[in-house]
Amino acid sequence: MTRILALHGVGSSATILKDQLSVLLEKVAPNCDVHYLDGCVERDRGPGMASYYQGPFYSYTTGYTPREIREVFEDIDDFINDHGPFDGVIGFSQGASMAASYLLDWQHSRPDELLPFHFAIFISSVAAFSGSDSCSHNMIDEMLKNKLDDVKSFPDYGDGSLDEREKTYVDYLALTFLAAKHIGAVSPDDDIEFFSHQDLQMVPRILHPSLHKIRLRIPTVHIFGSGDLISMTEQSKLVYGLCEEPVSRLIKHSGGHSVPSRRAEVIEAAKHIEWAIIEGANRHALEKTLAKVRVREVL
Repeated sequence: MTRILALHGVGSSATILKDQLSVLLEKVAPNCDVHYLDGCVERDRGPGMASYYQGPFYSYTTGYTPREIREVFEDIDDFINDHGPFDGVIGFSQGASMAASYLLDWQHSRPDELLPFHFAIFISSVAAFSGSDSCSHNMIDEMLKNKLDDVKSFPDYGDGSLDEREKTYVDYLALTFLAAKHIGAVSPDDDIEFFSHQDLQMVPRILHPSLHKIRLRIPTVHIFGSGDLISMTEQSKLVYGLCEEPVSRLIKHSGGHSVPSRRAEVIEAAKHIEWAIIEGANRHALEKTLAKVRVREVL
């Protein structure tokens, strides 16, 4: 039995995600046992949510500062401790972002430990974030201390004094939160003027493959819709870039910010998910064997 943790999108719920994934998961190996985690923050109906879905609606976080992201990681840890272990994780939109962020943080902070999931499925993922205060610390500190004129009006900003890395960081941060504001994933009243506070702790640590060397080493499948906003599909592709290419697959379907629904596309996506399940199990078994060998060598 393959046990999977499932994480929903913003302004959604475990019940809604179960319905959204039902057709796709029916095509995947029938012995999957999927456990759905509700976010801990109650909020309004999420963007694009069908009117027939009933609340309550949830998010995993109130914001994206390192402290708020760490709180999400703690919630996932608690759920795994209470209901795990799990073989894999599947996330949609914010749920995919939180799953990717959690796994990248685990791999960075505990490099000698086996990851808690053997595979991951990211559907319409938005940007991944670090929960570490040290991530991009020096770059953000430099901008706050010496280049504040260029970033204090973020998400409107100038780039006259920003170097290439800083510009990449600020561009991606602006793309992510302007897209979220445009579709209603963050409310008009939410504060996204991160640099105006001149406080390092208020700036999200967004993860970009050209700025961060870490690559997620487990099999991953990344699914996005060609009809989604370009600013959203760009985020999905950049999360794909944070994963090791030989064990990552990028799949496009004809829909929007959604789970594939056309029969042929559902079958195609299911085929790749089944690949990830098998490849993840094989790699996990090998890693466990190698870990035992290393222990014997030490003894």
